[in-house]
Amino acid sequence: MKKLSALSLILALLWGINLSPVLAQQSYTVSKVEEMKVSGTSTLHDWDMVAEGGVSGQAMMNIADGKLSGIQSLTLTMDAKALKSGKSSMDKNAYEAIMADKFPKITFQLSQVEQITPTAIKAKGKLIIAGNSRDVNLEVNYSIKGNQVSFSGKQDITFNQFALEPPTAVFGTIKTGNELTLSFNTTYSLKN
Repeated sequence: MKKLSALSLILALLWGINLSPVLAQQSYTVSKVEEMKVSGTSTLHDWDMVAEGGVSGQAMMNIADGKLSGIQSLTLTMDAKALKSGKSSMDKNAYEAIMADKFPKITFQLSQVEQITPTAIKAKGKLIIAGNSRDVNLEVNYSIKGNQVSFSGKQDITFNQFALEPPTAVFGTIKTGNELTLSFNTTYSLKN
């Protein structure tokens, strides 16, 4: 009988050890978007397109005592046509360039966290634009306030990287540069 009790105690301890990382994972969802912007150049002027709504995302993270210790998964999705420049003709050219009718979502999926410091994360993920998936390396700043985690950063990409042609206008006399900068500042809140 003592052997059975000792075995039960050992199994219970092992069960608790194995479950502790699982229990520490918490589910988060995007609750606020401070900035979601694409910036670029053209032969006429520099430009920005800013997302007006249409952003969602989920994450599974480990946060204890106000410290981020792990991210098991994280996605961020944006409606391609949520990006607005303030000029309808530019928006139309941009949507055509990224095939927004055929591929209405732009998505980031975290694939690996390489390092977490008290204020920044080095990670790898997949960025999907116009159905083309590319690996990207990110350095992202973060802060924790209560049950919220805010992520901010910038990522340089190119149209060509995603097998896309930079848009043109006025019969090709105005050309968009190949280089783009994605800027973001999003907050994920703990799900209830």
